[in-house]
Amino acid sequence: MSSGHVQHAPSAVQVATIAIIGMGFAGTWQEIALIDASNRDLCIYEIEAHEHRRHGGIAFGECNDRHQVNLPPERQFGLAEDWHDYLNWLNSTDRSVWPEPYRSSVGSRYFTPGSGEYPRMLFRLYSTERLRQAKERAALAGRNMVYIPIDDEAVAVDESGARAVITLASGATIDADAWVAATGHGAPTIPGFMQDVAESERVVMNPWSKEAMGRMAARDQSESIFYVGTGMTTYDMIILSEVQGHRGECVMMSRNGELHHVYEEGFVFEAATLDAPEALAHATTADELLYGIPGTCIGAIEEYQQLTAPLHEGGRALLSEQVLSAWEKYIPVLVERLPHAELVNLFKRKTVLNTRRIGIAPEVGNALQRARARGLATWKGSIYGMREADDGIYIDLTHEDDPQGRHEERFDRVYCGLGMSNDFGWISEQNPFWENVIQANQMTTPHPFGGVYAEPGGKLPGARAGYATGMPLSGTRLQKGWAPTISGVVVSIRDDLTQIADRILADLEATG
Repeated sequence: MSSGHVQHAPSAVQVATIAIIGMGFAGTWQEIALIDASNRDLCIYEIEAHEHRRHGGIAFGECNDRHQVNLPPERQFGLAEDWHDYLNWLNSTDRSVWPEPYRSSVGSRYFTPGSGEYPRMLFRLYSTERLRQAKERAALAGRNMVYIPIDDEAVAVDESGARAVITLASGATIDADAWVAATGHGAPTIPGFMQDVAESERVVMNPWSKEAMGRMAARDQSESIFYVGTGMTTYDMIILSEVQGHRGECVMMSRNGELHHVYEEGFVFEAATLDAPEALAHATTADELLYGIPGTCIGAIEEYQQLTAPLHEGGRALLSEQVLSAWEKYIPVLVERLPHAELVNLFKRKTVLNTRRIGIAPEVGNALQRARARGLATWKGSIYGMREADDGIYIDLTHEDDPQGRHEERFDRVYCGLGMSNDFGWISEQNPFWENVIQANQMTTPHPFGGVYAEPGGKLPGARAGYATGMPLSGTRLQKGWAPTISGVVVSIRDDLTQIADRILADLEATG
């Protein structure tokens, strides 16, 4: 795009204008919610700097076509009215127009509840089609809607005039009556012990990038690999390694000893009705909540284990997601009762209270079982540092199954599976748009649990016309009772969409 001011389409001059900054999953479904909720004409700018992320974002667009979903299809849908919308779409849409390899790999399959064996990128096609249908509904209703896609990055916003002026990386500007930041995750998480090797060719910090995927495919498949983390990002990389024929030594390491549980075959989500963890009534610290108080109560971890243990072991055989879904409503009690500093550590550690909040589809579990059969090892311990040498990456660590204690282990490759960050503490270096919003304009501030502060309906408290949707709202969600580490996924941000659309439209109506 050339430098200059982006003009309205002639038919849109007299209508309210909304700029959506980021057209991944959150931006796409926020636009759908705005179109369906509006009874007035609108001009909507659809700003997305990365075309391959449009309508899918990182999770559903910037991924390999071999990546499987980690949720069954009945848990994935855009708006909250129809829990089986995505499942129904999979089974009813015209698959003859699906691009390869999907048309050949799953084009003849009938999808059932509990299934996860299909490419993650299909959700991008679903989101794209649902947006197209929303636009068709608006046209049939006789509304004069103008949609302007822009392939550029927003870097600043100025609300000093009558309308907000958004500056793009190209130098062009856009005038808008309202703007919505749907920017998704931030940069990859780089733990302190990986700082010295983060730029190494032997290390992958962002497994979603095309460059990283290319390096994974081009490596010697007999090389040894060390995965940092035992969550879903690591599982993605292990599944991709299986497809690529990797046959070398493979280790994944959990620093907190937590592993995601796997859905049983055919499982259909149904939330259990459970009381709060017993320790919540007595705990005054995070440790008391997690580990209990001798002579008074057991901790949440032990209670969780009893609830999820098999029947033959004396447990209730509840799936982890059922337990954590029931316990989520007690999070506001934690916010009020436990010391602030301890809450920050509690949620940033991703303890049992939210680590297993999202289950894994059975097909992902099967892939992990195959990897373990080929020799994948899971270590629990601590990592102190990493250094690069001519023959690989040396890792300073301890793990519970090794009598040597603290020592160095050598691996050919290291892949970080800690995912993408939503900690806005790094904002000045990593994201010019949020630096401008937070530091230059003071429209909001970072939330200690991740994301930024926002009012009900996503309004940024210091902005006249600015709103946020998706990942930036994680801190607000925590205060409402939603776990912060799941705030950007399809199962939670859909709850914000209608509320945010209603707030934007009401504010536009009030200002004329």
